[in-house]
Amino acid sequence: MPWWRCACAVLLGVAIISCIGFVPAAGADAVRHYEKVSPADKGLGDIVGDGVTNVAARSGDAVSFSSRTPFGDTIGSGVSGHTQYVARRTEGGWVTHAVTPRPRPEAYQTFFVPTRVQLYSEDLRTALIWAYDLPDVSGDLPLRNNIYVEDTDTRALEVVTALQGSLPSPLPNFFTDLQNNAIWGVSADARHVAFVSRAAYLPEAAPGVLNVYQWDEGALSLAGILPDDTVPVTGSDVVPSLYRQAMSADGTRLVFTASAGGNRQLYMRIAGSRTVFISESELDPSSDPSGVRLQAMTPDGHNVFFTTDSPLLEEDDNGGSDLYRYTDSADPSRDDGNLTRISQNGEMGGGEVVGLSDDGQRVYYQTTNLQLVVWDHGATSTISGSVSMGRARERLGVTEWGPGLGRVSPDGRYLAFVTPFSQAGIGPTGEVTNGHYEMYLYSLVERSLRCISCPAGPASADATVTPGATAGPVTYRTPGIRPQFLSSRGQVFFSTAEALVPEDRNGVVDTYEFDADGDGLRLVSTGKGSDPATFVDASASGDDVFLVTRQRLVASDRDDLVDLYDARVGDSLPTPSEEKTPACEGETCQPPPSVSPPEEIGGSLDFDQSGASIGDIEDLSVRKRLVIHGVVGSLRVRLSAAGRLTWSGKGLRAGAVRHSSPGAHVLRLELRGAARRQLRAAGKYVTSLRLTFISSTGDGIRKTVRVTFRSAARKGR
Repeated sequence: MPWWRCACAVLLGVAIISCIGFVPAAGADAVRHYEKVSPADKGLGDIVGDGVTNVAARSGDAVSFSSRTPFGDTIGSGVSGHTQYVARRTEGGWVTHAVTPRPRPEAYQTFFVPTRVQLYSEDLRTALIWAYDLPDVSGDLPLRNNIYVEDTDTRALEVVTALQGSLPSPLPNFFTDLQNNAIWGVSADARHVAFVSRAAYLPEAAPGVLNVYQWDEGALSLAGILPDDTVPVTGSDVVPSLYRQAMSADGTRLVFTASAGGNRQLYMRIAGSRTVFISESELDPSSDPSGVRLQAMTPDGHNVFFTTDSPLLEEDDNGGSDLYRYTDSADPSRDDGNLTRISQNGEMGGGEVVGLSDDGQRVYYQTTNLQLVVWDHGATSTISGSVSMGRARERLGVTEWGPGLGRVSPDGRYLAFVTPFSQAGIGPTGEVTNGHYEMYLYSLVERSLRCISCPAGPASADATVTPGATAGPVTYRTPGIRPQFLSSRGQVFFSTAEALVPEDRNGVVDTYEFDADGDGLRLVSTGKGSDPATFVDASASGDDVFLVTRQRLVASDRDDLVDLYDARVGDSLPTPSEEKTPACEGETCQPPPSVSPPEEIGGSLDFDQSGASIGDIEDLSVRKRLVIHGVVGSLRVRLSAAGRLTWSGKGLRAGAVRHSSPGAHVLRLELRGAARRQLRAAGKYVTSLRLTFISSTGDGIRKTVRVTFRSAARKGR
């Protein structure tokens, strides 16, 4: 299939990319085309193509990446010199925006006081930031590490570890509190965050010990509370600390550990109002179960899986550690029968849950003796007799990170995992792997396990799901990010240097796709060229597969730098005509100031009564044009639903606000410094205000208002 040529329009600060090339998906009905995501102007540097710093939005319409070379609208860099960016797919192309906030000037970006973009919401519109006392935020702890939530569109920041009156006592310590590598539970929209600290942020916290806190849309509360509404004197914790789904997707449920006087038990805080005892024995409620450890939780928080050394049900008489499922009920009690024993032979002393279906009816786990087992609606089957757990960051468990090497589809029909395990060079399914890492896929419907990355002969290379297009001096892994290499319908994505199909002729690493319900194995990258093309992440549907490479996959890519691409199934971006940069634009076309009148501090507004709401969705009603006298004014908008509204525009201070109910709301519009100077000089400043509203149901609408600022000093002349 011929290449489609395209042009790239690059704007200073924010890059808009629309570059498309096509590659046939051999034997498949769907055809993927390439779209260049990273901008043409990358500061003469590579996109980082090593480590786990990239994550795609579930929809595939956004992806994050990092660079060691700042470019565009960068205002800050973080640990190891990385600046994080978010790229979004728009009608005109991919738009790239830097999201790493401005650091405090004296805060050297070391491992002790770094700025880290730790995690994103599922749509990448919100980021969770660890940083040292950011200068653009008030209310955070001075000269200490803090947790922030950032709007990635506007870069507006909110502090999670906010001051509640006086300074917490004791102040957090760099090494024992707010550890930089910890993620203690985050909702899908990242507007609900749990954290653990020894500092007393609230007066009701137990003094001198760790306490679990929860931040909900700006409100901080103590979450480590026992079922009898008391705060445990020995404190509370969230373990393991790197498991995002210790909190439910909607943010209403959080699992934590605490002691009521004996062994640490597992509890769940629900809606900030009640706590249930997860690991309570139904055999003897007065007993004190030991060795309790959280293993997994379903996205809705109604099913919690954990292991314990103690028998909690009458039929548990094996004397070993077992896996249990707790299922929530309206009134948890001994009579409700909330517990189900999953494992049967006391085999979970060193075992772990690999993954589970969203409804909690199917769970895959690995036993102490390395067996892979699936529990399906009460029936247990062994998948493989022995599968290595791998190195610390390459284990299969769902609570692992960086990125962890096991995934289960949302319906539980498929398990995909990477393992180097072999006996005398023979892998779990009989191929000669020679100890190389290989990708395996288990189908619950077919009850079959197959190696999908193994070549016809002896293996000579590893299969991997971690990018390897660059090799930076320090490889930074983002905690909590677990790239998706298994789609919701059973597609598996990986990279390998093995030539698994005849079209792969270049002898370097390429990205592959295996479709369990389709045509089997095929290339995602070209299989041509001298540079590797390695897998980064995929959308939940598998329609978007992101990879990094130096290869020029579209005609408009005219350098040999590492770029991020989307191999996409679906509609293609338009191919714009070549555009030339005008001689002057916006602020640069304004005349220089002559006389500086006193700065206006007030503002009034007039609506153009001919204006009307824009767009088909009437979630956001606003006039088309607005006149403001002064440098500050207001805009009245009407929302017909609850949701989140953001606004920005050239020369304007950006903002964001979340409304819990529909109705009329007033936005504050304020000119920034350069725009104010232009207003003083010319008496007039015109800009376009862009409003984006995302309703609580996930529907979105964008509208634009033409705003004219007029000098108050010249009003009436």
